[in-house]
Amino acid sequence: MNWQILKEQIYIWDGGWLDIYIFNTTIKDWEKWAQFVNENYKVSWYNGELNKTETKINFEVIKKFWAGNLDFQSTVMVFIGDIQVNAHFFLSTEIENDIDPREFNDMEDHNALIKYLKGISRILDKEVIVTPENCPEIVLISVKNEHVEITTDTDPSQWPIRIKE
Repeated sequence: MNWQILKEQIYIWDGGWLDIYIFNTTIKDWEKWAQFVNENYKVSWYNGELNKTETKINFEVIKKFWAGNLDFQSTVMVFIGDIQVNAHFFLSTEIENDIDPREFNDMEDHNALIKYLKGISRILDKEVIVTPENCPEIVLISVKNEHVEITTDTDPSQWPIRIKE
């Protein structure tokens, strides 16, 4: 794959971030994801229970949030090298991460993302997709275990309108 094509078709800045989705998840899937990122990546997690930022996700706090204790709402930043991946724990039935396409500067960044996606797909045995922000119907990257499909035939100018900043 050619970096210039990836930059123009996948990691293009159109005013919106890219989403990483895993659908039909369970609390157990989220727990596996949290363990995976805790063990393999630098993590900055806001613990709403203790009102402080920590370097590991305490998944028991996340479960309390999903059980209805909204005071424990939290966000985690996972760092894949210099690339920041955000997760908000909105729903237990869907894992969604956000990435800023402006942080991708070369094939090394792309390959680091693919490694992350493969790792998640393997531990969950589920498909992981990358899409334009809030557009799960436009699949740019699909990963199922070791199988990776990259779609570069979509026209980013046809994605839903975003405001460039």
